This record gives sequence, C-alpha cells and structure tokens, in this order.
Amino acid sequence: MAKHVDLDRLHPVFRYKLQLILSDLTASGWHPHVYSAMRTTAEQAEKVRLGYSKTMLSDHVAGVVHMLPEGRDAFTEFYANAADIADRRYGWSGPAGNKNFQFWKDLGRIAKKHGCGWGGDWKMRDVAHVYLIFGDKPAQDFGYA
Repeated sequence: MAKHVDLDRLHPVFRYKLQLILSDLTASGWHPHVYSAMRTTAEQAEKVRLGYSKTMLSDHVAGVVHMLPEGRDAFTEFYANAADIADRRYGWSGPAGNKNFQFWKDLGRIAKKHGCGWGGDWKMRDVAHVYLIFGDKPAQDFGYA
C-alpha cells in the first residue's frame, strides 16, 4: 500500500493544480498517486545518497532558492514546488520501468495543460516529476509548512 503524502506543505496554487492533474489522470483511466512532495533537507540527502536524486537543490525541498541570470550583473530568484506521481498499480516497475510508458506521457501532457513543468522534458528525464515555479516566497512563508 502506498503511503499518504502530506500535501498541505505545498504552495496552495501548486496543490490546486496537482488536484486537477490527479483528477484528469483518473478520468483517463489511470490510478495516480503522489509518492513524494515536500521533503526535509535530511530526506533529500538520503535520496541523493541512494542515487534517487542527483542534487540537494531539489524543488522538493522547501526554501531552496534557484537563480536565473539576467544579463551580466543581475539575476532573478525563484522558488518551486514538486511532486512525484506514478500509477499506484505499477509505481516505477513493470511497464512503468519504460520512460515511454503511456502513463508518463499522459502525466507530462496533463501537467503542462495545467501550467506545470514535467521532468520528462529534461535531459536526464525524471518522468514522475511535476513542478511549478514561483517568483514569490516559498511555501513555508505562506504558513503552509
């Protein structure tokens, strides 16, 4: 049985979009489950140690600040929230072990439909990963952490 993930720590806009994504996946005949959302620094460190993640600067970790350069001497700070979603019948095994599995394609299409990004578009594909970028304060500053 899949563990319950606390979505209350997510930014309210991302949490709403996540609910829309899950609803659309369910309507398409899938059995989506959020396996991971916000993580502590220690939880992320364990994911890195086990090889499940390559970075401590994950969108799953509250308060991580990303920076985009804007010219030579300026940058923009942004924050993000992320969730890992898989079909509860497969997880990452069996047919879902193939990154071209239809569930992953549907997840990416539906996430983008609702204005979220999808890790399946990255060079190092993370097909279960959906995220939303914010130019404002991280989720814990909204009182949701």
